[in-house]
Amino acid sequence: CIDDITVMVRLDDGILKDVCFDGVACTISTASTSIMTELMMGKTIAEAQHIIQQYYAMIHLEPYDETLLEEAVAFHQVGKQANRIKCATIGFKAIEEAIEEATK
Repeated sequence: CIDDITVMVRLDDGILKDVCFDGVACTISTASTSIMTELMMGKTIAEAQHIIQQYYAMIHLEPYDETLLEEAVAFHQVGKQANRIKCATIGFKAIEEAIEEATK
């Protein structure tokens, strides 16, 4: 897979005020990252981290809170295709790293 996505986050007082991405990727990566940007907008760091964990639970076919994930539930079957898990999580991993860097 040639996924190459950069996620950018603007944090103000612990709130994700703006989230966007750029890059080239497969459809699953692009779609999941696009949905993630909308899902994270306006969330606190703690809320964003909780949503990310719920998303990972869903991807790994574990119990999760569907109401938190909104449109991201479209990827609930991805875990059945192990080769697509990376595609569906690349944007979520990128924002997780961005949050981690910003809070250091």
